[in-house]
Amino acid sequence: MAKKDIPSINYFKDKTRIADLLNVYLYGGNKIISPQDVSELNPILAKSWWNDKKLKTNVNITDVLFEVKIPVGKETDVKNDDNGIQKIPIIISIQNQSDISYVMPVRVINADANGYYLQWKDIERKHKREKQAWADHGEFLSKFKESDRLKPILTIVIYFGKDNWNGAKSLKEITDLKVCPLHIQKQMKDYSIDLIEVRNFSDVEKFTTDLREVFGFLQNDGNKQQLEKYVEKHREGLLSLEEDAYDLICVMSDMKKLQELKSELRQEGGCNMCKGLEEIIEDETRQRETLVNILYEHLYNDERMGDMKRAFTDKDYRRQLMKEYGLQVEPYSFS
Repeated sequence: MAKKDIPSINYFKDKTRIADLLNVYLYGGNKIISPQDVSELNPILAKSWWNDKKLKTNVNITDVLFEVKIPVGKETDVKNDDNGIQKIPIIISIQNQSDISYVMPVRVINADANGYYLQWKDIERKHKREKQAWADHGEFLSKFKESDRLKPILTIVIYFGKDNWNGAKSLKEITDLKVCPLHIQKQMKDYSIDLIEVRNFSDVEKFTTDLREVFGFLQNDGNKQQLEKYVEKHREGLLSLEEDAYDLICVMSDMKKLQELKSELRQEGGCNMCKGLEEIIEDETRQRETLVNILYEHLYNDERMGDMKRAFTDKDYRRQLMKEYGLQVEPYSFS
């Protein structure tokens, strides 16, 4: 399992965050789903069967899996949590991605199909225990009554990467349909994925949990000035960030200095992200000043007085010269 998987899995095990995520993603920020509507399920979807006298197995492991009760009818009908509105269960699967997967639609199809298969087998076992009488031969063969229903499965891919997602978002995008006649292309079934690109997500301010701080921080972590402004604006939420949220920001931003500072920033109620960022900026400033002085020393020793004079006022040229001399700020710094 990749190093970044564990913090993202731990973070999204929280029912309040899942309710918040779904309320924004599915309902535009309206508080339709409550944490009480969310129940965690076993994320290991395993099935087995016998073939040629050998036991075969297939295992899909999703990051987190929940059963979520959603209201039936229009969302405007939902006024509060106890108004008696009927709710039905659906299955929500969360797949976290720190890198682009170019076969993501196939992975989602496989996991969803496995989930439906296991639901069918659960129903079959229930009927067998209850010695269910079958209404016709079709029910007997399928071990599934005409009135039986499967719970809908919705898989949401959450992508944390810094590059824009350029992988396929549907099955047809990675299927070579050009070889097929047009009328057959139209018959081919597609399968789209639900994708949330964290760094391009536009509804961050609609979140009511620390999803707002996590998404917002990552959307600004590539630019020091932008990140400083963001942190100042959201100082209240970042002064005491829950530890699993802090961990997720650390690994997804690749700011190793934040990880190193964690023990110093831990306090009652969480971690002080504001103080951590201030220390990083101060450390970067000191490091940059030291490297610039070293650059000037090199230029003086190499009798490059014209280059040194230009470097005093031309920041871009100064960066070019620093790169030439191998004087680079540590990678936890800002681009």
